[in-house]
Amino acid sequence: MRMILTGLKRLVLQNSTKPEPREDFKLLKVQYCAVCRTDAKMWNEGHRDLVLPRVPGHEVVAIDSSGKRVAVWPGINCGLCGYCLSGRENLCEHMKIIGFHNDGGFADFILAPQNSLIPVPDQIPSPLACFAEPTGCALNAVDKLKLKSGDRLVIYGGGTLGLIAALVCLTKDAIPLVIEKSAEKIDKAKPFLAESGIQCRQDTTETEFDAALNACPDHIAFNSSIIKLAKGGRISFFSGLTKNQNIQTDLFNLLHYKEAELYGSYGLTRNNMAEAVVLIEQNITAYEKLIEELVPPQRVPSLFAGVLSGKSLKYIIDFTEF
Repeated sequence: MRMILTGLKRLVLQNSTKPEPREDFKLLKVQYCAVCRTDAKMWNEGHRDLVLPRVPGHEVVAIDSSGKRVAVWPGINCGLCGYCLSGRENLCEHMKIIGFHNDGGFADFILAPQNSLIPVPDQIPSPLACFAEPTGCALNAVDKLKLKSGDRLVIYGGGTLGLIAALVCLTKDAIPLVIEKSAEKIDKAKPFLAESGIQCRQDTTETEFDAALNACPDHIAFNSSIIKLAKGGRISFFSGLTKNQNIQTDLFNLLHYKEAELYGSYGLTRNNMAEAVVLIEQNITAYEKLIEELVPPQRVPSLFAGVLSGKSLKYIIDFTEF
């Protein structure tokens, strides 16, 4: 079975056969693929990198021909441009992305380059390996902040990515505070928060944070990140903002007066993803608390509207019966 996005709000379920082999690509049997908010966004409004028709899905764990489990780094980079040669292959001049330009993991089989495959340790349950991609993105974003032990960090957005980013900060011995305006989402995250010890509130009067990260598309939250920052602080611009919103120029002047450092963060490198697998292995119980539900493929078309609302944690598609 596979799911093909043929147009806006048109996800078609089909019976599928194994894809035809391609040079330097491995045929993999998909076990699980998580549903990302970006998948739902592509369904709802498209995406600049999306080429239709397309099988979505870029948070994949699969089995290779030898029976070994692998997580799939979704980038297909050229390996020759300056960005690739400098270890920033996520910025490759000729980047193609699984689930955007090439068919992704919403199917029982997938083709992926050999050098995109990250081994999954035996201790990690297969559904949790789907978190390697978003965790790698969070690692890339947090690495920009050059956190030191004891640094205080405010994260705006208490969805799955915001919570994972906070967990990454803990591994740097930093002190994260997650701000999430929805009491419903905070309540849903309570098992994860209790397991990890991360603090999450609807708002805070605290200021002078050493660093900030926006894990939601709300421009007001991004504004707050600037306001809450201490002089000489660092901001990781992690989540893209909702289009066509206004940000006051006075706020950007604060970056000037505070001598703040603003870093863009986009995607992840292979190394980020390999590091993510290690982090998952060290925090299995916490990651288990981030799963909303394992679902069969037939349920997926009905999930996108809810995923866009941001009220759920992570839905993971189960292909083990196909």
